[in-house]
Amino acid sequence: MKLRNYLFAAVVLASVTFVSCNPDSIADEDNPYQTEEGVDRNKIKIPGQRNN
Repeated sequence: MKLRNYLFAAVVLASVTFVSCNPDSIADEDNPYQTEEGVDRNKIKIPGQRNN
């Protein structure tokens, strides 16, 4: 009975390790800092300065 519990624990640990270290993740494709748009500096308005 003890051997069965140890074997079950080893299988659970191996499966969790495999899933957590798997590089095929949706989060890897997500880049929260990548922006597709640029900033037009002519449209920036700073209070207290004249726009040319």
